[in-house]
Amino acid sequence: MGEPEDLNSSAYQWCWGTIDLSGRLVWNPLVAEMVTAGSVMLELWEQVLSPQQRADLADGFAAEAEQSARVAAAFLAGVSRIGHASPSHMVSFGAGQQPSPALEQARTAWREQALRAGLPLPPVGVRVRHADPEHITAAVLPRLTGCNCAGYVDGERCRDQNHQGLYVAAYALNRHCADVLHADTVAKAYRATGGPAWDAVRAALVDAVARHVGIDARSLPHLIRPSDPLRLTAFGRLVSQSSGLARRDTLRDFASPHDTREAMSDRARLHAREAVSRMRVAG
Repeated sequence: MGEPEDLNSSAYQWCWGTIDLSGRLVWNPLVAEMVTAGSVMLELWEQVLSPQQRADLADGFAAEAEQSARVAAAFLAGVSRIGHASPSHMVSFGAGQQPSPALEQARTAWREQALRAGLPLPPVGVRVRHADPEHITAAVLPRLTGCNCAGYVDGERCRDQNHQGLYVAAYALNRHCADVLHADTVAKAYRATGGPAWDAVRAALVDAVARHVGIDARSLPHLIRPSDPLRLTAFGRLVSQSSGLARRDTLRDFASPHDTREAMSDRARLHAREAVSRMRVAG
C-alpha cells in the first residue's frame, strides 16, 4: 500500500464521516474518525484497562506479546469502519438527518469536491447495491492485511491456517459484538464493495491508520492469531466504544479534508486523550 503523493488531494480524504451542520465545517473525513478511533483504543489500553484486562485481550488475540496485542487492537479499532468506504454509504451523505437547504447545499458541495479529488462515486440516481458496513469490512479487510491467496473469491474465507486470524479478527469487528457474522452473508457483501476503484480508496485508508498507530498492516498475521471470535467479544465492545468516542458530538468538526497527515494525527491524539479523560471523570 503506497503513500499518496499528495494527501490533501487524494480521494480517500473526501470520504465523509460525522456531519455537523451547525459548525464551521460540514463533515469530518472518515479517515479522521478512523485514526481517532485508533488513538482512543491506545488511550483506553493505557489509561482505563487493568493489567488483567490487557492480559486477557492479549490472550484472546493469541499475541506473542502484550505490545503486539495493543498496537493490533488500535489498528483494528481504526479500520473497523472500512466498510463505510463503499458506494452505498458514500452516496447516502446526510441520511437520517432532517432534510434542509443547508443539508442539500452541504451534500452538493461535498460531492463536487469529492469527485474533483477522485472519489469514485456512482452517478446520481444510479441504483447502488447495499450491504451492512460490518459485512463489507469482513469481506475486504483480510485482503488488505496479509491474505493474498489465489483461488478464493474476495469475500470468501481462505483456508490457509496462517490467515485464519485475519478472518477471525475481521469478523469480530461488528456492531453486535457477541454475534458471529455468517460467511455466506459476508461473501454476498463483496458485491457491494464497489470494485477496484474503491479497493484503492480502502487501501489508502488502511495505510493511513497503520501509519498513525505505528504498524505494518501486512504484519498482522504474525502479530495476532485469534482462533475463536467469541474470545474477542470484550475486544468488540472496546472497538465499539472507541469508534463511538471518535464520532461523539463533542468531537465533531475537528478535522478538515485539507489537513496534512501530521495535523490530522495530532488532532486525533488530542481528541482521544480528551474523550477518554472525560469518560474517566464521568465514570
